[in-house]
Amino acid sequence: MDTLLSKEQRIIGAAEQVFAKHGFEKCTVDEIIALADVGKGTLYKYFGNKEQLFYYLVQKKNTLFVERLDAAVKHGLTLEQKLVAFFTEMIDFYKANAALWQIIYFEMLGGNAGLMVHTVNGVPTVISRYETKPSEETKDMMIRYHLLLESEFIILKGLIESGMEKGELKPGDAELDSMSLFFGVAMSIFHPHKVVEETSCDILAQQIVDRALRGIGK
Repeated sequence: MDTLLSKEQRIIGAAEQVFAKHGFEKCTVDEIIALADVGKGTLYKYFGNKEQLFYYLVQKKNTLFVERLDAAVKHGLTLEQKLVAFFTEMIDFYKANAALWQIIYFEMLGGNAGLMVHTVNGVPTVISRYETKPSEETKDMMIRYHLLLESEFIILKGLIESGMEKGELKPGDAELDSMSLFFGVAMSIFHPHKVVEETSCDILAQQIVDRALRGIGK
């Protein structure tokens, strides 16, 4: 780790490497501070605890990503161009940050524990598939990460809603259609086929949008 960086920057850089290597649960503060060459008290001073450090890391990345998505779709003249621009940016970002975003999807959102976040009457609500009830701290954490992903997803949802309102897309449930596209693409990146790994982001985006708009039939 570059000792010319500030302690805060060294902690963030080390955290990204260790989280990406081990996931959230198996990552230890001791490994982060050893790589960052700082004391444990310094990490707690800047970030409070391991979860707050992880959230700081991904929230900072997410803010820049959402700005990229917003800018990309504004350049498109047609709905198809806007959708291709959206997915080009999404694929590029998710490929580069796959390890961290898998932690969000599979650990921080509680899927491994049978938990999920649903929006009930406009309010994000944590629901459990099992009888075990999550703590309020767990619920608050899950909702933070749900809102982080929602800030990405809502841009696509807006495009789909607009397309339906203008008659460019078939009438339907914009949220459901957007979710199928968005999370389907995310999963294809987390569990990539050889084609996904070897094809450029813009070509993949064009193929995804073509299939979404026209189907797979001749």
